[in-house]
Amino acid sequence: MYKIVAILCVLVWPDDTMDSQLQCTTHYESVHRSFTSLTVCEQEALAKQQTTIKGFAEWRVDYESFTVYCEKQ
Repeated sequence: MYKIVAILCVLVWPDDTMDSQLQCTTHYESVHRSFTSLTVCEQEALAKQQTTIKGFAEWRVDYESFTVYCEKQ
């Protein structure tokens, strides 16, 4: 079984410094879908990545990187 995992990296500016820092967080689907096939999981992961990036553009969300992949459970 496989599940979709996303890593989102954004620049943050902590209060104690004037320098930006890259902060990456790992996210899992809230619906907790799982896939028996890696191929199907990768197809769904790609679709999720494309939809999310489109949403980021519409909402003007600044991000450094957004990676989506499948992880074996």
